[in-house]
Amino acid sequence: MLRDVMKETWAFQKTALEGHEEELPQQFQMAFMQGIHQAHKEILQELRQTLVKIVRLRFPNVVRLAKKQTSTIDDSAILRDLIVKMSIAQTSEEVVIYLLEVDEDEDEED
Repeated sequence: MLRDVMKETWAFQKTALEGHEEELPQQFQMAFMQGIHQAHKEILQELRQTLVKIVRLRFPNVVRLAKKQTSTIDDSAILRDLIVKMSIAQTSEEVVIYLLEVDEDEDEED
């Protein structure tokens, strides 16, 4: 019990960290970058789900293509652009064209 109380003191924690000062910033930086990467993945997934939901509600016959075309998009700007296009599209033919253009746009960027 006394050991537990001592471990909670600032002096003990400072002593336990001595000699590891250079490792801590690197560990914090790695943890921060992992958190950023995870957040980016979650945002992309949310954008994909939003796009598919719009397509499902407006053009249910194109849902499979929407899922296939968006599953590999790792650029949130492209997904946001597609969400807008799916929202204003008048016909399923327009939707198909927009979705197929994504492959062409990604090929041009590579």
